[in-house]
Parts: sequence; structure tokens; C-alpha cells
Amino acid sequence: MKKIVSLVMAAAMVTSLVPATAFAASDVTATAKLIGALEKGEGFDGVITGAGTPELHLKVTDASYLTGGGAAATMDVTVSLDNAEFTAANAAAFEALVTVPAGITVAATEIGDDEVTYELTGALAEDDVVVVSLESNMTKVNVGKTATVSVDSDMVAADDLVYASILDKGITASVKKTASVAVDEVAELNSKGLTIEPTVADSYAIGTAFTLKLSKGFEFANATLAGYADWAIDGNEATFTATTADEFTLTGIKIEATTAAVGDVATIKVTAANVGTSSVEVATVVDYKVSLSVDEDEDVPVIYSGTDVNNTGLTDDSNHMSLEVTAEESFPGAWSMRQGFNFTLPEGVYVTNVDVTEAENFLQNGAAADEADWEAAFTAAYDKGDYTGFEFAKRVFDDVNTTLATDAASVTFQLELVADPTFEGDVVLGFEGSLVDAQEVTVAKFVKPYTVKAEQNDVIIDYRNTAVETPIVVTEAEAGLWAADAEFTFTVEKGDMIEFEDDATFEASEASEMTLKDEKTANGQLAFTVKAESDEAAAVEIKDIELFMNRSIPAGAYDLTVDTTMDTAYDAQVIYAASGDDQIVEDVCDYSNTVKEAFINVVTSGRDQDNLFTTKVVVPIGEAYLMAGETKVELDVPSYISAAGYTMLPVRAVSKALGVNTNNVMWSAETKTITIMYGQRIITMTVGQKTIYVNGSAIPASFAPEITGDRAFLPMRDLAVALGVTDITWDAATRTATLNGSN
Repeated sequence: MKKIVSLVMAAAMVTSLVPATAFAASDVTATAKLIGALEKGEGFDGVITGAGTPELHLKVTDASYLTGGGAAATMDVTVSLDNAEFTAANAAAFEALVTVPAGITVAATEIGDDEVTYELTGALAEDDVVVVSLESNMTKVNVGKTATVSVDSDMVAADDLVYASILDKGITASVKKTASVAVDEVAELNSKGLTIEPTVADSYAIGTAFTLKLSKGFEFANATLAGYADWAIDGNEATFTATTADEFTLTGIKIEATTAAVGDVATIKVTAANVGTSSVEVATVVDYKVSLSVDEDEDVPVIYSGTDVNNTGLTDDSNHMSLEVTAEESFPGAWSMRQGFNFTLPEGVYVTNVDVTEAENFLQNGAAADEADWEAAFTAAYDKGDYTGFEFAKRVFDDVNTTLATDAASVTFQLELVADPTFEGDVVLGFEGSLVDAQEVTVAKFVKPYTVKAEQNDVIIDYRNTAVETPIVVTEAEAGLWAADAEFTFTVEKGDMIEFEDDATFEASEASEMTLKDEKTANGQLAFTVKAESDEAAAVEIKDIELFMNRSIPAGAYDLTVDTTMDTAYDAQVIYAASGDDQIVEDVCDYSNTVKEAFINVVTSGRDQDNLFTTKVVVPIGEAYLMAGETKVELDVPSYISAAGYTMLPVRAVSKALGVNTNNVMWSAETKTITIMYGQRIITMTVGQKTIYVNGSAIPASFAPEITGDRAFLPMRDLAVALGVTDITWDAATRTATLNGSN
């Protein structure tokens, strides 16, 4: 009848109840659970009775009945002991061991020394509990023996639940959490202390001698311990005597990592004289470290660039706060304040406020430093960082260690941010310093509230009504984002020499249902204002654009810029840590509001002369530079002498040497053709062909351009001819070629 199985305290095999009588049927399930299991030491007499006696609980999980003829349902439950016998002598005594719910009766129908069958009469209900007190005598009481109980019933079956055990005397040592200690540093164990408890009652007595022994590489650091007058240490050993026979906790133990290395684990072996031992890991050796973190479960906030914190010009009502950032040292004293440290931000991102939400275990001039002290430190650091980052001074807070602080220091803060109109992407907050590990976390993301699409337009100067063939298209980032009265104004660089004419047309995408007002050309600029917000993201197209161009405008590329209500308010935004008069973004930022470089590319200017190139150019062969006048032009690849003896220049160096915008020096990989637009001249050379074309006219060349190392090179002499330069010299001694050497 006895079954040997592993202990399952809270689970039971469940079966369904068959009809209890010819007149009643039921379906009852229950679970079996052992409450108050005993653990006794050697010398226990095996008698289990009175207060603290273990109990078998049978809890009904489901019950339903179908009755007829007035008969009550009955249930048989057999309880069996192993390595124990009941102390009850008769049916009444057995029945007294059972507690049943109201309306249920119990009768002991079969009785034995180690087994009894009970008949339960009445309808059990869900959550009813039948309790059987396990008053008994163990038949074997030597160390290692256990007493178990089994249940056999239609409603529940469970085997060998241990309700009494005979254990050897011993101790168990534990800590709530391991501490961190640096090499050659002292750390206090977790504030919850080292807990020692007996495995069974009377394992040790008051006055029992205890020894604590640390693993290799560690030593005890505190000569005294509160509550233990006889505490004594000798290197990696500490001794004391117990002041109780029950569980106790040692607090304030300090250890030093004397020869241990980073990653080593400190273990304390606890020995109670004539009782036993127990080992527990208490600390780990860590490097000096301050960790920077954000809550990874929080979404990175998305902020619109080029706007103030009130989102002027937009309908967006979100704030400009970053994720919360926490800087926390790995152990007390890990964050050395002997040197300064910095928090860095990307170029073009500025702070308008700092909210320190928590600061713990910092000292300043010997007193506890709080959130206000940290905010003051942030203010000074942002000022020192020229409003582009935070530069904290040396010893802004006191250096601490385990003698001053038992817990690691940490600070948590949020930044209120704005960003230049051209900034887009993640805001990565960096942390750096001579005594901290460089780290970074992403705290926010900026997106543009609008995008501008415009193409390069190559134009030949014409005083009035120079047509711009491609439109300007401004697209809203999302539906309804631009607020009513938001303004956009476009300007071409060198607005005093190149302006927009009055005939441009403005049109918002029909599906957006956005309407515009004040579409105009004023002061040579294109401008429009939002009248009614969009229902879906709008695209505003500006077309039929014409230019008024000053006849003396130089050839070259001219950028397109935009100014909006959003970035006007952004420029006026007061930044954090303003000193003296209000400090605004415009005073400290250095950004471009260019939306298209080389929007207008003037191919020919109004004052070109045939002999326009007079700059002295000196080319040292083999060097990664050339001299154009007094300017040193760095080359990504050096010039060289071809097999035929000609000085070869890299194409991109030509644009720099001539002072030509890179947009006017073009390379066609398909035709292997180099085109240079300079003044009134359009110069064309093709790799492998000894012909130069100047404004379409062919000129014989002495040597053809060639490809070397995946780069196109031009013969300097033939380029000079195309530019009308006749002053060309070669110095064999210095291996230097010169154009316009007499200038």
C-alpha cells in the first residue's frame, strides 16, 4: 500500500467521484497539501502532538451533486502513514483528529496503527477544507529519517507527503545581495547583513564559537563589530561567540580586496564549533565604474527640430523632455570626483532645462548633496561647456568611500531639449572623463516638421526673368502639424545679387485640404502662410519661378534657404543656465538653414574675360597638396608625372586650385568625360582622347586625361591652354610645376 514518490507539497492527482449511493451522484475534486512540516534534530523522541502538530489539508476545488430519494452523498478518504503510527486508540479519538466544514459529518470506519479510513457524509462545496491533524509517533528517529502521509480517495490521491524529518545539527549562512568591491578597496557587505540560522532547533547554544573565513585575495577590515564584544580578526579570519541559540544577523562586516582581481568572488565560510559549516558568496570584485542608463522599457521621445519648447507654429502639444537618465556608481567611491567629467550632446542640440529627479549618497563640503545641489552643478557645467555640453569641474562633489557611504551614489535627471532646424536623428548623450569609462545612451529623437525638395538649376545669366525649371516642394511631416498662421520664406544665397521675381505660383496638395494665404514675392523672397490646417500631410508646391539676376554676379553655385515661424521662435528660445541677460539659442548656435545646396548654379558670369585665370599655382610632384596663390590646397591623392613626362592633376584638385565650386567640375563615368565650367568657358576633356573642347571648339591636346587608382587625372599643361594661360614652367631640381609663375 505504501508508495515511494518524491515530495509534492501543493499538488495532487485528481479523480472523479463515482456514485456514493444508489440515490446520489457527485463530481468532487480536491487538492492535498501538508501544513506545518516539522524538522527535528538528533535526540528527538518521535512524539508528534500538541501545538505545532502538522496538518493534512484537503481543499475542494470543484463540487457538484445529483441527488434523489433524500439520500446524502458520502465520500471515503483513506489516510496512511509511513515510519509513524497514529496515537489515537479508538474511533472517537480518530474522529477528533478531523475538522470538517459545517453540514459534514465524519466517521472512522476502518482503523489501523498506521492507516485510517474516514467516511465523510454531506455535500461538500467549492473551497471547503477538510483538516486531518497528524498526531503520531515516529517509529524510527535516527538522522535522515522522515515520516510521510499518503491520501487515497475518489476526490484526491497524494503519495508520501513528508510531515516530519530528523535532521543533523548544522547551520545555514546567507546574504540578501552580494556587495561590490574594487581592487585594493574596502566595502561593507549588504546592509541586510550576513544571516546565520540553525538547520534544526538547538543546533548551537549561546557561547558557541564561530569562525568566518574569507576566500583567497580578501581580508576582513573592521576590528570591531557592534553587538559582539569578542569579535576579532586576523587577516582573512574573524572569530566571535554566539549570543543566541536562534537565527541571528551580523551587520557592518567590511572586507578588503587585497590581492583579488576584477571578477573574483569573495566567499565566507562560516563554521560553528562542533556543529557544522556553511559557505556563502558575499561580494564581487568590480572595476571602478559609473554606469549610464535609461529605462529600456520606455519609448524614446520624438521631438520636432527647429521649434521652441512651446512648439510655436505647430499644433503638437508634446513637451521636449528626454528619457530619464541615471548615472550610478558600481560601489561607494567608484565615481571619483578628483577630476572633472562631461555630459556631451550632438552638435546642434541645446538644453533649455534640467530636472534632477533623484540624487542619492553624494556629499558636498561634507554635507549630503541633494537634487538642488545637482541642478546647481548642471547650471555651472552648462555655462562652462559654452552651452553645447556640460563640463563639470574638479571636485564638484566630495570623493566618498565605504567609510563615508554604505550605498552606491546615483543621480537621475531629464533634459529639456531643442535642436537646430537642420538636425535630424537620435540625441546621443555622452558621458566621459579621465576617471570614468566613456559611455553613451540615446535619450531622444528629433524629426523635421517639414522637408524641402528642390533640384539644382544650371542657368546662364540673364538680367530679368531667368526661368527656374524645377519647383520647390515643401512637405508637412504629418497631417495637421503646421498651425494656422505658420509662415515659410525662401531666399537664394547672395540675395543682393540674385532674387525671385514676382510671378511664382503656390499650390497646396488638394487631398490635404490645407489652404494658404499671403502667397507673395517680397524683397526678392518667396513666402506663404498657412490659412487652414491640413487633414492629411500637405505638400506645397512653388512653381513658375523666375529670377532677377545682377549682371555682375560671379559664376558659381548659390544655396536655397528657408525661414519659418518655427525656427524664428526657436532662435528666441532661452537656453539653460543663461548668464546675465537672457541667453537665447540664436546667440550660441551656429547652424545653416540651407535646404538645397547649389539650388542655382550660374554657369557663366557677367564679367568674364579671356585671360581671367591669373592665380599662381605651384604643384610639387608627389606631394598631397598644391599652392594656389597663398592658399595651401590639400589633395586626397598627390599629383604625378606621366610616362610621357606630363604633370597630372587630380580632377577635384582642379576645382580647389581654380576656386571653382565643386558643382562646376563634373565627371561622367559613362562617357569618361571631365567638364569644367569656369567663367564664360565650358572645358571638356575625355579620358584617352588628345582633344580639348572649349565652348564646343576642339583644341589639340599634347596628352590625354587618364585614370590612375580609380581617380581621373588631367594634364596640367593642356588645362592651362584651355584657360588661356601661357606662363608654364618646370623646375627639375625641385620637381615643381608652376602656372602664372611671373605673377
